[in-house]
Amino acid sequence: MVVGPVGPRERVVAAEAELFKALAHPARVRVLAVLTEGPASVADLCSATGLKPSHLAGQLAQLRAQHLVTGRRSGGRLEYCLSFPEIADLLSAAGSLLNARAAADIGAIADPRAGRAGPGSAGEGILTDESAAIPEESLERRTLIARAVHSIGVRTGRSSDDALAGLLAEARERSLTVAEVSRETVPANGQE
Repeated sequence: MVVGPVGPRERVVAAEAELFKALAHPARVRVLAVLTEGPASVADLCSATGLKPSHLAGQLAQLRAQHLVTGRRSGGRLEYCLSFPEIADLLSAAGSLLNARAAADIGAIADPRAGRAGPGSAGEGILTDESAAIPEESLERRTLIARAVHSIGVRTGRSSDDALAGLLAEARERSLTVAEVSRETVPANGQE
């Protein structure tokens, strides 16, 4: 708890916390994700998110209260849109962070020894061509897996978590590593 006068920085931090609270519900994030594609009516949002109109109304009210969405009449019907295009960037950054985190988790699962070395480890501070290759390979694997998760999400509309779960299941089923399955999933030129 902050004691004393509240300055500009504390007000900014409090506003940021309120913004993240508004994004703390999966239904609201789904609504915002749909609106990144353009304006949508209540019927469009219900169809795209699977929310019932009454539930959607509550989520839209909270998003409007945080000035994240606005409603306007177009052709006799009410359409909602993002208040600021930066909201799409925020969702994209969150997706990238989650993909990186998932890839890091997979790397730890695939190589339990990765990341265990800490202060006092043998060879600490000595970087050789051989020791540099290990993190480089791990980073390449993680990047490949993150690209595969993103590619699956783009192609299928699945969430990053669902795409990652699918990769894990396929790897287990085929007795391959997640990186091997990812290599098959990502287009050869790396473009989606």
